[in-house]
Amino acid sequence: MPESNIQFAEKPIRAGYFDEDIFQQKARQLLVLKTGIAGMQFHVDIESKEGKALLDSLTPGTELMLYRDVDNEHDKWAISVYTKDDREIGYITRFKNETIARLMDYGKKFTAIVDEAPPVPKDSTERRRTRAGTENYAVPFSVYMEE
Repeated sequence: MPESNIQFAEKPIRAGYFDEDIFQQKARQLLVLKTGIAGMQFHVDIESKEGKALLDSLTPGTELMLYRDVDNEHDKWAISVYTKDDREIGYITRFKNETIARLMDYGKKFTAIVDEAPPVPKDSTERRRTRAGTENYAVPFSVYMEE
């Protein structure tokens, strides 16, 4: 019998959550999506000093805010991406936002964290398979659903 299936008399089977359980902390957020910002060119002038400073401030680990944009005339599932100081920097791409938007409409809470830049695709075929044409990976981020 594998050792993992054995319950020793001095160690009862644990149920529920305990402070020492590392999994408890990770179980509260579920990774839903890894993506880049769409439409950033309409919200951030990356050629200006202010725009460059904003991009430099979005380092890995920076928290972003997500808001449903129900009045968006171009995309009925639009989700806006904001910095912590309430500056809109773009959207989740329309090719990946419907499920998250539906869950947000249902009342689920989401957070986003800036990631490390993903590896550059090897060729155009890999680029087409892994990235939407509207995504800008200057600010890659992960979207987590709060449980």
